[in-house]
Amino acid sequence: MSQALVTWYGHSCFRIELAGSSIVLDPYAPASVPGIRLPDLRADAVHCSHGHSDHNASDRVELSGKPVNFVLRTLEGTHDHHAGTRRGKNRIAVLEGDGLRIVHLGDQGCLLTQAQIDAIGRPDLLLVPVGGFFTIDCAEARAIVEQLRPRVAVPMHFREGKIGYDKISTVDAFLEGDRPVVRIEGDSFAVTPDMPEQIILPKLVQ
Repeated sequence: MSQALVTWYGHSCFRIELAGSSIVLDPYAPASVPGIRLPDLRADAVHCSHGHSDHNASDRVELSGKPVNFVLRTLEGTHDHHAGTRRGKNRIAVLEGDGLRIVHLGDQGCLLTQAQIDAIGRPDLLLVPVGGFFTIDCAEARAIVEQLRPRVAVPMHFREGKIGYDKISTVDAFLEGDRPVVRIEGDSFAVTPDMPEQIILPKLVQ
């Protein structure tokens, strides 16, 4: 059965192995996110949703030079509720390969339009910011989960203890609702096409 292996490095940074290829999404620069440091990473590709330092440290990823076996599409989003006039634009990443669709919303700052929903399709995995202030908050993130109906939703860009920005919220309110929450004792997990609807909450390994 096809599967994707996903590793979370805190904040909005993930490494995904899909269809025999790998990509790092939204690597963060040193000292850009309180409480965490990104390790040296290697992958076949890197994607940054926008130019802020906590999402745009592509130089932290050593690229293999190999072509990727998945398809990467990007959709324009916004980093705020004001059509991007406050914090700029945001690129939503849609990875497709080996029968799986994985969506990373970056620093999306508002609910999705119907055109965006139609273009994205139903994800097997949705990586969604929940912390508010700079992005959508927990309630809006839950609304987007209802919009897209992913099999698996994983929250990102939230505060936990000494990790993350003081201005953003914890993940707690996002976990309220009907979807079962699966807490894993590690930062890596697999996604397959037949998984039931759930929220996965990885544990950051430092």
